[in-house]
Amino acid sequence: MSILSNKTEKKAIKVLANALHFFSKTDLLFISNEDAVKTREAENILRGIIENNGYKATYAKGRGIRLTRDRTIKVPRAQTFF
Repeated sequence: MSILSNKTEKKAIKVLANALHFFSKTDLLFISNEDAVKTREAENILRGIIENNGYKATYAKGRGIRLTRDRTIKVPRAQTFF
């Protein structure tokens, strides 16, 4: 179970970005057409979550996943009420 908040923290986005790396490994494996469509759909959902929070995930061999902030996207800041 997760803790829900108004804004997704960077650590959670990093975990989702790490999961994206495993989707690239399925390209060379034999999977059915139906499973390939569902896999691509799941990958697109994860990428959408990352991009909606203003980040872009890139993978570099030997360096791992890198999150970069996309400055063109306006992400609303979390509001605190006192």
